[in-house]
Amino acid sequence: MLAQFLSITQSADADNSRLESLCDEYPVFFTQLLDAINQQQLLLPVKVDSIAQAISLGALDGIRHLLQLMVIYKSFSQYKIRGLDQQAFWQDSLRRAVSARMLGSYIGLDTSRCFLAGMMQDIGLFCLFLDQPAKAMLWPEFRKREPQARYSMEENVFAYNHEQAGDVFCRHWSIDEGIRLPLSHHHTSDQIELSLPDKQLADVLNCADWMAAIYTAADKSFVIDRARKMLADDFKLARFQIEEICAAIPRHVDKAAEAFHIDLQPHQAFSQILMEANYKLSVDNDNFQELTLRLEQALEERDRLAEELNRELSLAREIQKSLLPPMRDDGFPVCGVNLSARDLSGDFYDYFELDDGCIYFNLGDVSGKGANAALLMAKASSLFRCLGKRIKHPSELLAEINKELCETSINGMFITMIAGMYQPATGWVQIVNAGNPPALLFSADGIAREIEAQGPPLGIMDNAEFPATEFYLQDSSLYLFSDGVTEGLLEDGTMLELGGLYTFIATLDKNLTPAQRIQAIVSLFQSNQRALRDDVTLVLLERQD
Repeated sequence: MLAQFLSITQSADADNSRLESLCDEYPVFFTQLLDAINQQQLLLPVKVDSIAQAISLGALDGIRHLLQLMVIYKSFSQYKIRGLDQQAFWQDSLRRAVSARMLGSYIGLDTSRCFLAGMMQDIGLFCLFLDQPAKAMLWPEFRKREPQARYSMEENVFAYNHEQAGDVFCRHWSIDEGIRLPLSHHHTSDQIELSLPDKQLADVLNCADWMAAIYTAADKSFVIDRARKMLADDFKLARFQIEEICAAIPRHVDKAAEAFHIDLQPHQAFSQILMEANYKLSVDNDNFQELTLRLEQALEERDRLAEELNRELSLAREIQKSLLPPMRDDGFPVCGVNLSARDLSGDFYDYFELDDGCIYFNLGDVSGKGANAALLMAKASSLFRCLGKRIKHPSELLAEINKELCETSINGMFITMIAGMYQPATGWVQIVNAGNPPALLFSADGIAREIEAQGPPLGIMDNAEFPATEFYLQDSSLYLFSDGVTEGLLEDGTMLELGGLYTFIATLDKNLTPAQRIQAIVSLFQSNQRALRDDVTLVLLERQD
């Protein structure tokens, strides 16, 4: 139906007879479209009696946008995904849509184009949940995060983000380039060259995302401040205009929901959100003043405490090092290395032999930095070694570790881990990737196979499953690494990235021992004068004759 409509209306001289026939074929759909047009979604000077009349008033592009939006909503709303509150999802989408339309009107963009793009802004996330429905249970966590944190969480959970998924969707649905490009780069518009209108729409969508998050994010004070700054800096809005436009969102959402027949949950008034945010700021300010006073009283002890802290950090680092496996000779099939970007590391690796000669190995990366990450790293490493002595399959082992971490998770922290079991006698490998960057299995001729994550990070979903990949190692080499490797900075300041790591490994001298090859990779970052951005951890598994 959408394709027929677009075909009929390819030019301003639309074939009215064919258009009327199409409207008669889909009466309910086009009646709803006409209602949406007359409810001022396109800001026409008069109410119209037919789609043809609206087109004659110059609203063809707007009608196309409305029709695309209605088809998309009808198509996606039929899916039921456990864990995803569709009513809340579409209400959030309407908040972005009306916010984008209001911002577009301020800078002279096509408001119907802004509305459609805003409504589609998170369609990529919906597609990710459709592709991996088990992860839809994380929807409440995604929703309460501010836009940039949600974007990062997508990368961790899906190894993909809603911009990329949205771009695939737009190409499949033949969405106009003027919407597709801004939509697929609204978080990353500074990383690609866009035309001025596309850049403006991308900025509108980014700001609309923050405006909508005012009503959903857990840390509303932070989101409100960020939204205000964007509206003032990027759109030159005065403070009173900012308050007006944010307060108007629920009213415009109600009107748009009525036009598109979308059910809504009750809104929280912007004034109430502001009052709660200001109260929290007041409490935080009082707490800050009290903390400042206590700090001033403790200045005399600062040097003593700093010295004591340095001693404790040094001891903690030594304890962390003791958790890593001891160095083995070149005849052992597993070797690894860990470089900490700080005093304490959030990365870890381990390997140990079982009574039957099999070898368990792993590599993990704790979210966050500092002492919290280091403590969680110690716990996960200990769980792996302790439970691994009685659980003989990596999938079951990671499931058990995951349950334990979920019971005691703190502040949303999680662990990406890749772990496996190796049988030296046969070369048989079972490996599980839980949210970690892909392992690289290099054959003797330098061809690499990526073993990507098939399970979520540990500590997020207590009932998650962790499928294993199985193969014979034979004469291949298996490289495991944390994201500190692919995101590490080279001497020229560029990131190594996965392609760079692949190329470097493929060109290494085959006569080098496994330990020498790992050290060669590590030296890429040690030769750089900059401090490490993140912990660097590598493990290499290679069959020994």
